[in-house]
Amino acid sequence: MCLIALLVAGIQPGSFAGVPGGDTLSTPRLKTPTLEKFNDWIVIKAAFVNAAESYSVDAGTYHLELQPNPSELFRTYFNYRFVSFYITYIPHFLPANNDNDIKGRSKGGGLGLSYNNNEWFGGVSYARTKGYYVSNTSHFRPGWKEGDPYIQVPDLKITNFEAMAGYNTNQAFSMSAVSDQTQRQLKSAGAFIPRLSVRYYIVDDESPGGTTQKANNWQVLLGAGYHHTFVLYKRLYLSGAFTPAFGYIYTKLLTRDPAGNIHSTINSPIYQWDARLGFGYNGHRFFCGTYGTALSSRYTQGLSTAVNRNIMVSLQLFLGIRIGEPKALGRLYKKILPVPASKETGH
Repeated sequence: MCLIALLVAGIQPGSFAGVPGGDTLSTPRLKTPTLEKFNDWIVIKAAFVNAAESYSVDAGTYHLELQPNPSELFRTYFNYRFVSFYITYIPHFLPANNDNDIKGRSKGGGLGLSYNNNEWFGGVSYARTKGYYVSNTSHFRPGWKEGDPYIQVPDLKITNFEAMAGYNTNQAFSMSAVSDQTQRQLKSAGAFIPRLSVRYYIVDDESPGGTTQKANNWQVLLGAGYHHTFVLYKRLYLSGAFTPAFGYIYTKLLTRDPAGNIHSTINSPIYQWDARLGFGYNGHRFFCGTYGTALSSRYTQGLSTAVNRNIMVSLQLFLGIRIGEPKALGRLYKKILPVPASKETGH
């Protein structure tokens, strides 16, 4: 699909929706020597995400690693001016998401909303997953081999709420050109970007019988990293970023035991890093690309020797198009948030 978009957008001379030149827009609203902003266009993007998020606990010789079954997700983005919205869902019709006899069945989804005016940016997101399996089952079942059923925890659910805010120190660099494609990077540029994130997530094991736990976690992280986009040839780009972060996590733990419930709290510093590397084509009307992300966080369980780790590795393939905003939407936007003529024309 990406190659087809490249051929149609960059090579074929015909027309698209009455716009001469196929991949050309009539009048981009704002263009500088380094950036091109598509202020009065709606961006629609479909993404295929191959994600694997794991939660692990290390305590001496004991090691437990949990993962959800769906390894492939679909995500749809709707971006307009400085606002972006997405929804994530699990396509169970894909073969990789249907090995329920081996890994169990996971359910869930998510959505997010973000803001980016190329200086200040931020966002909020929500995600929920129910149903996990023990990916290192071989540590607990001697003789277990690949193809055998994993230990499954179908009643374990993780609910996640997250908010983030940051600042772009270089206005010649566009995060939107990489993340939501409401802009286009015309010349290579990079920026040092500090950010603050707050996360609240609930890990709740509702398995019937025996002892189970529920953990309510508050996590605050302050990080700063470097982002850079290399414009390779006209509309082709390579982008990378690395951000370390430090913070604190507070956990309120409920242990459900047949003899009675036990309440406890855990406080611990937390260290996290995340990285991204991507390559794409960003034309006037069509765009496509791929990028991989990796995230790792680590913290101890209070004064104990047990170490918790959250690891996420994902690969995203995306394809999108820009279409002109409906006139009624444009009039409504300008009525609510009037734009000075100098900014609208880019002068």
